[in-house]
Amino acid sequence: MESETERQVNRGFRMKRVITKTDHVVERKVRDNLILVPMNTGPARLDALYTLNETAGFIWNHITPGIHEDDLVSLLVDQFEVNQDSAREDVLRILEKLAAIGAITISAQE
Repeated sequence: MESETERQVNRGFRMKRVITKTDHVVERKVRDNLILVPMNTGPARLDALYTLNETAGFIWNHITPGIHEDDLVSLLVDQFEVNQDSAREDVLRILEKLAAIGAITISAQE
């Protein structure tokens, strides 16, 4: 099933989307792993830990106040030397997962 984001992209509709970290999770570095730990608020399960892979960790670490989705795509292209389409797919997929656990909010900006 196609997500709302994919529907917008497929229709050629591209609003700037601003990504913001929430206070529903805290991050912990354990050895080489970046782990998100749910707090007692938000939609994340309190008995769950979320381990981020290298790409997701890179994206998480680059979410700064006011950053746009397109900025994250560009950073991913530069860091991992992937093409724009692959980077966009990765960013969209990871942002949707982070939003689903309450780690980020995504707001549209015209």
